[in-house]
Amino acid sequence: MLVVPLAPQRSGNGLAMRAGMLLEALAGRWPVELVIVPVSGPPSTGTWAGGLARAVTVIAPVEAATARSHLTRQLADATLRTRLAASAPLSARVSAAAPTLAHEALAALRARGQRPRAVFVLRSYLVPFGATLARLLGTRRIIVDLDDDDEAYARSIGADEEADAVARLARAWLPDADVVCAAAEGEARAIAARYGLQAVVTIPNAVRLPLTAPPPPPGEGRLLFVGNLTYGPNVEAARLLVEQVLPIVRRHHPQASLDLVGRHERRLADLCAPGVRVHGMVEELEPCYSATDIVVAPVLHGGGTRIKVLEAFAHNRPLVATPLAVAGLAVRDGREVMLGESPQQLAHAVAALLADPGLGARLAEHAARALRARYVQTVVAPAVCELVGAEPVERPAAASLEPT
Repeated sequence: MLVVPLAPQRSGNGLAMRAGMLLEALAGRWPVELVIVPVSGPPSTGTWAGGLARAVTVIAPVEAATARSHLTRQLADATLRTRLAASAPLSARVSAAAPTLAHEALAALRARGQRPRAVFVLRSYLVPFGATLARLLGTRRIIVDLDDDDEAYARSIGADEEADAVARLARAWLPDADVVCAAAEGEARAIAARYGLQAVVTIPNAVRLPLTAPPPPPGEGRLLFVGNLTYGPNVEAARLLVEQVLPIVRRHHPQASLDLVGRHERRLADLCAPGVRVHGMVEELEPCYSATDIVVAPVLHGGGTRIKVLEAFAHNRPLVATPLAVAGLAVRDGREVMLGESPQQLAHAVAALLADPGLGARLAEHAARALRARYVQTVVAPAVCELVGAEPVERPAAASLEPT
């Protein structure tokens, strides 16, 4: 069983793509029961994810009208009451995915006569729900994919209350997991040390290579940034590109332009500066990459490893990025990528690539080799499946939280 906070996808939102990577890996070996508690995105799976899963169960998050009922049921159970007290106050996502919602998923599984061999939970805020469901089922193995180091990210932006909530939740619930994993090796080590976990496994993000060889760059000076433009760090990166990097580049290359691709809000209309095109969500990203010369990722905040970086490698496009954007990836400045920490450094790197297409071709070639060695679905999927296939821990079915 795979428990996720939004519909898995092949492209677009990074978290949806992480969910899609896990689903594709698991479905390649076993029938997968997909449970979506949509607290971080839409629940609709579309034909791709729906075709991979044996069955899809969507659990509606707790609403204001039913919140009191769920709280009463949680307080009535001594074990759950103690666990939630240790992690309170809870974040909005944890409250919306209350562990008492597990009964709805349990009913759907019982109706199909299914008992999963393992429960694989994506993101920390779904752990109370996923762990409760696993125990109601008597499932013998729980795997938690944190994806990012949420506490470290929250502290990096000064959100200490949010960071404290993440820490409480992790210390109270992560010991339930047989395996905890994260996308970046450095973050995995930090999480293990901080929460006293025996080990946190690294499962990097992965992409699929295009079915056909990407065409050569068009040589028109087009730059591309792909990301969910409702997510703060991506909005910050887009503004940095539009307001500081692109103007410097255009002094030397007046034809240079920038495409911003991803779901956005109307308040971002002010990013429509000279040479900038703001696109919304697109169904297929291949045409966007084919039409660009250089991919840029000036990310200043966030965690994990960024799928937008791996997509650039997969489409044979040179990448200019901040060190944070490639953190956790086995790449080097000047060989697979060109790095810059300031707008001036990023702009100069872009200008150098526009002036020397051969340099960009060499970067893209080296990056593609690194991608094929470590960050493609065929390499990462066996590691995901190994987590499920490892020797499980015996777990009796929970007697608490019986339906009322």
